[in-house]
Amino acid sequence: MVKRSDKRGNSVYLSIGTNLGNRELNISNAQEELQKLTPHKLVVSPIYESAPWGNESLNPFLNCVIHLYVDLNPLDLLFATQEIEQQIGRTSKSGAVYQNRVIDIDILTYNHQTYDSNVLKIPHSLMVYRKFVLLPLVDLNPKMTLPHSEISVVKLLSICNDSLECKLWKSS
Repeated sequence: MVKRSDKRGNSVYLSIGTNLGNRELNISNAQEELQKLTPHKLVVSPIYESAPWGNESLNPFLNCVIHLYVDLNPLDLLFATQEIEQQIGRTSKSGAVYQNRVIDIDILTYNHQTYDSNVLKIPHSLMVYRKFVLLPLVDLNPKMTLPHSEISVVKLLSICNDSLECKLWKSS
């Protein structure tokens, strides 16, 4: 059973990425749709531009992290984010693991708890290896730690081996 972290609902951090079309508009549209999931104001990190992770032939990405409170359980949140991705124009994933995409929304954390099913793992299993996730997380909550860890995201960023370029693109 998943419990709430406080009276506002379940505390969630999401990562948003885009590398096709009007990337800034894609992020803005995702934020607008995510805002509909909560009566509370979203907290949005600055936007970073990063080299593509996992496939150097892809276009550069814009990425940010959003903190929000929702009354959804983890699976319902996953389904809601997938629906938002489709509304914005994401097509079904092909056989390629890393591909260009109009929008990608990943659940990073949920109430500082773990969740493990065949369709969803929280915390996100690759987040500690990606500067484009850790940098905006540090901007939002530098003291944050992951479930079952005493290591802050600042420390995780300092030991991250991701050597791909990731630079501030736009402050929030």
